[in-house]
Amino acid sequence: MSLFNFFEGITVRFGKKNNHLKNVFDHYFFDLKYYLHKDASIQDFSLLLHVSSEKLNKIAEDNYNLTFPILINEYRYRHCMEELNNPVNANLSIDSIIKLCGYTANDKFVEFVKERHKSIQ
Repeated sequence: MSLFNFFEGITVRFGKKNNHLKNVFDHYFFDLKYYLHKDASIQDFSLLLHVSSEKLNKIAEDNYNLTFPILINEYRYRHCMEELNNPVNANLSIDSIIKLCGYTANDKFVEFVKERHKSIQ
């Protein structure tokens, strides 16, 4: 076995492991909408996936250019905007929609929206 083949095998196995972790991350975070849970946090998610917080934050930063806590809030915000524009929710209060989107209180939502708009400008 050549040295090249040895390192190629390690690289392929390591890449598959990271790719698998990203797939699991995406499944729980996006498909199952983990970000809507009221207790969503990097610590809770790391316990759920049995991975360190640092690895999760690295996946978020490398693939979505956001830290994990900001990724949670960004997707809560996007979901909230969809729900606010959904005619099915016309009889719901804004407060209830915000809480259904994972925010513990309106001020947390407003705080994130202000920070989001500052970063865009």
